[in-house]
Amino acid sequence: MPKAAPKPPAHKIANQPAPTKSASTAAKKGAAPKGASSGSPTAAKPKPSPTGALAKPARVELTVDRALKQQWEKALAALKASKQEGASAFDELWETVGEVLEHDPPLYLAGGFATAKAFLTTHLGETERTAYRNVRVAKYASPAEEARYGVAKLDLVLSFVEAKLGAPAKGRLPVDFASVKIPVERDGETRKVGIEEATAQEIAAATRSLVRSAKKTPARVSPVVSAVTKALSKGPLRAISVRFSKGKLSFGGIDPAALPALVSALSGLKLPVS
Repeated sequence: MPKAAPKPPAHKIANQPAPTKSASTAAKKGAAPKGASSGSPTAAKPKPSPTGALAKPARVELTVDRALKQQWEKALAALKASKQEGASAFDELWETVGEVLEHDPPLYLAGGFATAKAFLTTHLGETERTAYRNVRVAKYASPAEEARYGVAKLDLVLSFVEAKLGAPAKGRLPVDFASVKIPVERDGETRKVGIEEATAQEIAAATRSLVRSAKKTPARVSPVVSAVTKALSKGPLRAISVRFSKGKLSFGGIDPAALPALVSALSGLKLPVS
């Protein structure tokens, strides 16, 4: 009869640690004790952000007006058609781009673009500087003038004209480019030449000279304009612009509803001798 296996010494049994409650409970449930590997990979928990909350991607919500969306789609269709026509449709292309950029709010928002740069890069492949230059030239010059003088030179001439007027152009500025004369320094003398004869450097220099002069000499306000402006300084009449040039007084931005008030304000006004 085979002998039974000898029992281990009692002192060895006593030295073995007794199973903990958590370990025995885990064993009963078929799970590994705390801290032990289960043998199967588990998904790593996302680390909390420094503030203690889990980081979430930024989300921007934009409610696009239906009319704005329709205007965007119309402009985009015109833009694509102009691009297909090529150089001959320069004015149509950049006038359309101007409508997209200058609309309030900008139409490119309805196309999902957060910035003008994003819109211009995607649909035109141009920098903002080049795009805004082309938009300005297309607005104020004819295709014949663009072909005759070049877009870059016309942009410089427009800066010169604006410096001469003392303010940026608003809306459409009628410019007779053929009659514009640029003061240039040649052979120690200052003389005026047409923009075809003037170089880009000379036009830019003339513009800088005008800007410097404007900063040194404060604009003189006509006493007539001051008197009329003071008379129109209350209520809705404040929005009316007043200009006095070559002995003629002109008004702008008049709301038809404000005409009776305008007549009343001017009826008893005594103008100073200019």
